[in-house]
Amino acid sequence: MIAIREFPANVEYDERGEGPALLLLPGSFGTGSGWIAVTDRLARRYRIVTTSLLGYGATAERRPLGNATMRQQTELIDRILERIGEPAHVVGHSFGALAALAHAIEGTIKPASLILVEANPLGLLKTWGEADLYAMFGAMTRHYFAEFEAGRPDAARHVIDFYGGEGTFAAFPAKVRDYVIKTTPANIRDWSSGTPFEPPPSAYHQITATTLVVRGGDGHPAMMRIAEILAEAIPHGRLETVAGGSHFLPATNPAELARLLDAHVDFGIT
Repeated sequence: MIAIREFPANVEYDERGEGPALLLLPGSFGTGSGWIAVTDRLARRYRIVTTSLLGYGATAERRPLGNATMRQQTELIDRILERIGEPAHVVGHSFGALAALAHAIEGTIKPASLILVEANPLGLLKTWGEADLYAMFGAMTRHYFAEFEAGRPDAARHVIDFYGGEGTFAAFPAKVRDYVIKTTPANIRDWSSGTPFEPPPSAYHQITATTLVVRGGDGHPAMMRIAEILAEAIPHGRLETVAGGSHFLPATNPAELARLLDAHVDFGIT
């Protein structure tokens, strides 16, 4: 039995509703409030817990720049699941989905199930021989990191436009652009911890949780392929594609995402 410890004051934790527990992990540049368009459709049926990952929202950054690891996110998720105190379905978007995946492999408190939305475990592309698709990420991050080191405030536009298409960052409201710029150092840590995360195929094969993998139908080709590999590699995995959707599904397609999540929890994957 796991002893309950005092929950850290510097970790964001919001909860509402009753029913099966859902823990929703946002992606990079996101906070727990980014799920609201999805959770508003589910609050009457579920116990909904939202948070922000390290360096975002009200969750303090504790990853040293240049020495960030996925283990630090795994430990954070374990603390949140410990506070929830019952089996929880873990839902992650983008880097949040990578964190959920890393936790399912390495964490102490296992999820009731997984819902991985536009997950980005880049190492899968290398492991499964998709060198050209993997190189697309490398080309983007080289420009991004160089501009960050040079002090360009909007260096992170490379990431946003990579996932959402050219001009996506410029089309964001000013408040959102400002938050992206403010949290760019946290995102640099996301990349430096997430890119080297390359567990062997056997690690994916050993995930026992039923897993729903969700991708946008108009997403980046590298992300489309990652979703296919994940659904094939995880024994109880299934792939769903949101027609007309791209990377930012919690914001652009919340109704469809809520429907898929609800069906997954209700019926599971057989």
